[in-house]
Amino acid sequence: MKLALFGVGNAGTRLLDQLILAEDTTGRNFTDGHVLAFNTAPAAFEAATAIPEDRQVLIGDTHPEVTHELVSFDPDDDTTAEPDTPTDADSAGVDGDPNLGATVASDELPEIRRSLDLVDDTEVDAAVVIAGLGGGTGAGASSVLLEELQSVYEIPIYVLGVLPAASESDRRALTAARAVRTLVPLADAVLPVDNEAWRRNIDPLDDQYETINEDIATRFVSLFAAGEADPASVSEMRIDPADVRRTLGVGGLATIGYATVDLDTENRGFLYRLKRLLGLVDEEPSGPTDAATIKQLVGRALGSKLTLPCEITSADRVLLILSGPPSAISRKGFETGRYLLEDETGTVEVLAGDEPVPDADTITATVLLSNVTDVPRLSTIQQRAVDALSAFDDESPATSTGETGFEFDAETDDSTETTARAADSDVADGDDETADDDDETADDTTGEATADDEATGGTTADGATADDATDDATTAETDTAVDDDAASTSDTATNGDGVGDDVADTDHTSDGDPETQADDNSEADDTDADDEPLIPDAETSDGSA
Repeated sequence: MKLALFGVGNAGTRLLDQLILAEDTTGRNFTDGHVLAFNTAPAAFEAATAIPEDRQVLIGDTHPEVTHELVSFDPDDDTTAEPDTPTDADSAGVDGDPNLGATVASDELPEIRRSLDLVDDTEVDAAVVIAGLGGGTGAGASSVLLEELQSVYEIPIYVLGVLPAASESDRRALTAARAVRTLVPLADAVLPVDNEAWRRNIDPLDDQYETINEDIATRFVSLFAAGEADPASVSEMRIDPADVRRTLGVGGLATIGYATVDLDTENRGFLYRLKRLLGLVDEEPSGPTDAATIKQLVGRALGSKLTLPCEITSADRVLLILSGPPSAISRKGFETGRYLLEDETGTVEVLAGDEPVPDADTITATVLLSNVTDVPRLSTIQQRAVDALSAFDDESPATSTGETGFEFDAETDDSTETTARAADSDVADGDDETADDDDETADDTTGEATADDEATGGTTADGATADDATDDATTAETDTAVDDDAASTSDTATNGDGVGDDVADTDHTSDGDPETQADDNSEADDTDADDEPLIPDAETSDGSA
């Protein structure tokens, strides 16, 4: 499967660099050079070893609020630091502010679009945006980039996002919770990586990034790059890009499991052969691997540490890929592994395929679970974000409602995903229509719609002027005595997932109708979001979190 990869922010740049290295190491050419890295801090580019310089795009370098020098903080104060205390990772670029990250990316859209000309989307099967969801650039700029890609590409756009560990600041947890709410409805699928699950010990997380990235890159490449090492090889049931796209086609959150088993080859070392003679290792079959071994391997992959730990029975679709020598993989092994996955996950939508690797001395099982909804770790991050929200009430990163409007929406609307997926055809028009519908619903709920219905019939037409919308808002305020403090932003009322729509509005402000934008701003003043929960449940009807 050919991919275009876009790294955003520090974590996105590091992980992209590791994926390119894994491409070279495994001989699976799955990008063909279609890679780009975007960042507001040049330090991450200096540490990259595999990303070509002409594919490194620095944004915000002229923005007055963006800093390019790293400010050091005392790591010994981590245990007593306030929730808003910055870290080294936050101190450069946009200083961990996703609002600023989205603003910078929106301002730099002409430069971003010129960079996208280096990537030919007609030569790839899908695109992947890679970002740290707890960072300001990663969370803010990636949402802008994602909407831009959805508007110009006709291929699926996935997100590989890194969740912050429990030891990281409340600020990063809050940003990550917002990012999940933004990206899940906008992307065709989101594959989160949980740093908390993948850290190996109590050592500083910064010291473990390289190891974590290597493990994630191994799993990512074994899934998406399957078959790219030797496309001409004959296989039992070759994996096809369409199989991956179909499995991820249901949307929502996805996770990857991985396991390997050694084959019995003649070039085993002396110690291994001695252990076999002493009966200290299990006998492994020669020739085709028996079904029992494959079943055990698939079971280990399913029970392994997933990129996003979850309850496997909550998955909608499953994909199994077996990689290894063609002579060692049999159809019976495939069927046995597929039946196991059906039994363990409770779904019959299980696809299976193989990747022939003639020179391999192992068989690898890679399992993809899509649209998982029971994710305890994500629920923990969301609850932590709610608890920390009050600490940021007076801070711009938490309360900013400017043009980017990177904030939680108070409503949970089941139509969010459907509305967001329409963005690739006509984002601006879709936002206007959805805003009208949501404004009418909000008015009915709060009892503020009477005056508006009498004057305008309940909704404001797309062609209405700014003066008409202002008159409607004035009438509603006079008749219902709306409290000025209850007003919320127009984008927050758009479709129940404020961030994505706000960024969409930012991207298309220059192209939109100023009169329509005035309508949106006026109508949104009637919406009171204070009585609704800030974060949706981890499991929603559309599979988004």
